[in-house]
Amino acid sequence: MPLNEAPNRDPAKNGMARASASRPRLGAADLIVQFWRAKWLMLLVFVPVFALGLAAAISRPDQFESRSRLIVSSVSGASHDDLVQPELEFLRSPVIVARVLDRFPMSRLYPALDESCEARSRAVRVDAGGLRRLAAECRQMSADAMERDFQVWASSRAPVITATYKNGDAETSAEVLNALIGAYLAYRSQVLTQPQAIRPPIDRTTLEARLLESEAAVGGFLEVQGISNFEAERDTVQALYQAASEDLLGTDSRLQQVESQLVAYRGQIRAIRPQQRLFVEDSTEQTLIDMKLEREALLVNHLPGSVVVQDMDRRIARAETFIDTLDRPVGTVRTGPNPRYEQMLSVIGDLQAEAASLKDQQAALARQITGFEARQARLTSLTPRYKELMRKRDLLERDLMSEVRQDVDANVSRFYGIRVLEPASVPVRPTATRSVAAVLAFLLACFAAIVAGLLKALTRKGFATRRSVERTLDLPVLATVGEA
Repeated sequence: MPLNEAPNRDPAKNGMARASASRPRLGAADLIVQFWRAKWLMLLVFVPVFALGLAAAISRPDQFESRSRLIVSSVSGASHDDLVQPELEFLRSPVIVARVLDRFPMSRLYPALDESCEARSRAVRVDAGGLRRLAAECRQMSADAMERDFQVWASSRAPVITATYKNGDAETSAEVLNALIGAYLAYRSQVLTQPQAIRPPIDRTTLEARLLESEAAVGGFLEVQGISNFEAERDTVQALYQAASEDLLGTDSRLQQVESQLVAYRGQIRAIRPQQRLFVEDSTEQTLIDMKLEREALLVNHLPGSVVVQDMDRRIARAETFIDTLDRPVGTVRTGPNPRYEQMLSVIGDLQAEAASLKDQQAALARQITGFEARQARLTSLTPRYKELMRKRDLLERDLMSEVRQDVDANVSRFYGIRVLEPASVPVRPTATRSVAAVLAFLLACFAAIVAGLLKALTRKGFATRRSVERTLDLPVLATVGEA
């Protein structure tokens, strides 16, 4: 029986029926075995595909992507789509790309495309119509390339539009993206701006010249008067005058206080003696003791009733009577300076010195106040002329600023509702196009190898395993014989 035919049991007759099998029936294990047997085929497919893809990825030129963001605002309660979608349509308009292409040469934007167009133009140089068609075709290819490299999108919630542009040169990428944003703003304003009322022309140059003459007149006036800043000079003199007046009032108050203290201390010092008694050397008690000792010495040789002893008793009695009549000690008196008097005298000297200093300070402050009053009077006399010059200058400046503001408002009104949130800057690093292409090449090579292995496994007519034979022929396999 051929290998592509398998016997099947007939349930009704319990016999054998022959049926053809188109291919072996494979299970998961069989597929794995078939894949393993086809590994060299898969490797043969994987290596060249991955090598070609990797070579293509490495040969890709560096691309620098610059990025810019714009914010859309509106005073009305419009929805997110109503705000953002019209701006996206403006940005995707071919008019924007066409205006930017007019500003940059093709050799800077797309050098390879420019070289191709130059080579083709040399072939049809004699044909004017062909040159026109070629120029139109090259411009269209440049526009298509710029539209492909220029991408805009908006976030789902915030009214912010992101714009990116890729180019082989980093500076060109940023410059072109800023030019695209500028062209978009100009085109938007051109479409949306309402016609304005015609204003009478104003010669701004004449206004500026008159303003310069007015400022020169103000400067000359201040220079002649020796003043650098009139308002600052006036405020400074006023502040100095107030400070000097307050200091003079404080000095007067302190001087009156010091003079009052001097009068009080001088009245007190008159009642204080300059000298005071320190102590008195009194010898009466010692004399009385000596007389008593002498009497005791006489009693040694004489009787108490003797004339000598009685005479000594009378002397002692007279001395005691005399001492009793004294109300204070008598003798040599020791005197010295009075500390209170000296302290009072020192305080009076300090007050006198302070009073003299305050009088000098009072005189100096009075002279300063007189000078400040003279400067204030001078500034007051100059104020009318200064204000007249300043009024003329302010009027001219207001007219000029009004003219400038009208021009600015006219320009700003055109861009109302859109603001450049983040202008494009020169990118520092190229985009990861090579790594992405390499990963894609690897995935493509893996897919091609798997497809080749799968085709090999599905188209194989032999049996990979014992289970494959049993599943295909519906017969049990009793034994397997290996190759000799």
